[in-house]
Amino acid sequence: SNEGVERIKGIVKNLKLFARKDEDEAKESDINECLESTLKIIWNELKYKTTVIKDYGELPLLKCYPQKVSQVFMNFLVNAAEEIEETGEIKIKSLLKGHDIFVSISDTGCGIPDENLKKLVEAFYTTKEAGKGTGLGLSIAQEIIQQHHGEINVESEVGMGTTFTIQMPVAE
Repeated sequence: SNEGVERIKGIVKNLKLFARKDEDEAKESDINECLESTLKIIWNELKYKTTVIKDYGELPLLKCYPQKVSQVFMNFLVNAAEEIEETGEIKIKSLLKGHDIFVSISDTGCGIPDENLKKLVEAFYTTKEAGKGTGLGLSIAQEIIQQHHGEINVESEVGMGTTFTIQMPVAE
């Protein structure tokens, strides 16, 4: 019972952090903590079909809107799990290179055909069956990362999987 209560407390804490209205100003945030919090919130979406492998680098605090950045992570992680047919892996890696933080989320899913890669961030574009997706997740993610003066890159190979890499500059 005590263990269950502690788990519930953790879930509620993470949901409160995630669901809170965005503040007017950016704040110093730990990107690795944002990743962990997001994973806890969506764990039920992932745990039955994926093995999550984490490789977090040592990162400085990033001045950002953490709820929005977590929304981007959630989108990529849920999409990754949905692209895995039966079971597979999701790898999350964070690192600092120069003055930029990089976060990559890779899956061993079905991959994205080249002709669809260019359309991914178009609003309302989706490859999901009717009723399964709005086609807004990646365009919203793109907007959020651009607000942070960053960019999103995607690499994919059909039958092998996809990697989304987010690059955000660390303010000096």
